[in-house]
Amino acid sequence: MEILSKLSPAETMLLIDSTCRYKDMLKFTFMDLLLKRVIEIKVENKKVLARDKYAKKVQVIKSYNYVVKGRNFIKYKPKGHELVFLSPYQKSTSIKILFKHLIKVVYENSGSSKSFKSTVLNSINLKGLLKVNILQQLFGGISMTAKGNQTKVEILKYLKPIDQNINNLLKGDKKKALELLLSLGGNIFLLNNLDFALLKKIDKLLLDEQKSNYSESYDTTNDWWYYFDFYDNNESFDFYFDDFDSTINSFESDYDAAGCSSCNTGCSSCGGCGGCD
Repeated sequence: MEILSKLSPAETMLLIDSTCRYKDMLKFTFMDLLLKRVIEIKVENKKVLARDKYAKKVQVIKSYNYVVKGRNFIKYKPKGHELVFLSPYQKSTSIKILFKHLIKVVYENSGSSKSFKSTVLNSINLKGLLKVNILQQLFGGISMTAKGNQTKVEILKYLKPIDQNINNLLKGDKKKALELLLSLGGNIFLLNNLDFALLKKIDKLLLDEQKSNYSESYDTTNDWWYYFDFYDNNESFDFYFDDFDSTINSFESDYDAAGCSSCNTGCSSCGGCGGCD
C-alpha cells in the first residue's frame, strides 16, 4: 500500500485514531529512527566505584546506553515531528547523549501532546486527510476529512490480514514477508502480532535479491530504502531485537519519569502525572 510506505508510525497513528497516546507516538518515532539507522544506541562500559554488601567501596563495570548519530543521519531528511529527537545531533558532529537524558530533551522539545500532534498534523503526508476547526484549535481535537476517513478504512483493511498472517509468512514465504515489511517501514511497530525474533531468520541472499530488484528503479531518497540497512546487518538484529524489550522498557520508564518534570503546558491532571498522555 503506497501511502503506508510514506507514513511514519506517528502519522499513521494520528490518522487511524487522533486520540492516540502521545507517549506511544514518541516511542514509535524513536524506534522508527533506530530502524532507519538515523540514530543508533552505543553501549559503553565504564569502571565506577560502588559499595558491596559490606558497604566497602569496590570497582565495578557499569554499562551506559548512549544515543548517537546513525550511519544514515547525514543523508536522511527528517520530518518535522522527528526533529524532537534529531535536533540535538544537528548541532554537533560527534555528540552522544545518554538515553535517559535524550528522553528528557525530547519531552522539552515536544512541549505537550497537543503541540506534538499539531506538528505531526502539519505533515505533507496528511494534507487533505485531517483538519482542525476553530473550536478544536482552542480546546483540542482533530477531525477527519472524507478522504481521510476513506484512507483510514483502507489502511486498517490492509493491515489486518498482514497482522494476522505475518508470523506464518516469516516461517514460510519469507520473500513475501520481507516485501510486506519493507513496504510498511516503521509501521511494523503497529502490528500487534509480529514476532521480531523471526526477522533474524531472513536470509542474506534474499535481502541481496530485494536490493538488486529495486536498486535501479527505486528512488533511494525515499524513507523505504533506509530500512535495508537494518535488515541487512546481523549485528543490528542482535543488538536491537535481542535487547529490544529492555531498551523499550527503559524508554518507557524514563519517559514516564521525565514527564513528571516537564509537563508544564497546562495539562490539568499533571499533579500526579497520571493523565499526561
